[in-house]
Amino acid sequence: MSSTIKKFQLVEVVLQGVSGGNQQVRVQFPDQPYLRNRKIMGIDIYDYGSVTNSPAQNAPATIANLKTAFLTLYLNDPGAPTDLGEWINLVPLVRFNNQESPGVATENFARMPFNMVGQSVQWEKCYITLAAPLANTANVSFLFGIYFEG
Repeated sequence: MSSTIKKFQLVEVVLQGVSGGNQQVRVQFPDQPYLRNRKIMGIDIYDYGSVTNSPAQNAPATIANLKTAFLTLYLNDPGAPTDLGEWINLVPLVRFNNQESPGVATENFARMPFNMVGQSVQWEKCYITLAAPLANTANVSFLFGIYFEG
């Protein structure tokens, strides 16, 4: 992917807070009507060190949360576009974190996103797997930056 961004959409995946702590270890993506049939070119994720509040007013996942979480994407095979499946499976979420804060917030910089080749993702079949429950009592959001064409 070049450094030129054509289109971008923020996707928020919420792990609901539960009294006593949420014990869920699989977090399903909500449907993303705006991203249907789009060619996905790259993905970022933003942690609490980069963004302190989500658009829905939830705390973003921390870098410690990302280190114990994995992403599975259900999409088409670029070599056989009608062949669908979990072709990107259990990628550590820290791989998608491209923001770095060496010392202070004014020193933030971003590396290239996780590059893709224009696959069409079926978001409602995608999910995050947690190695252990976050046991969160307040909502936690996983914030994905999706770069796309089409």
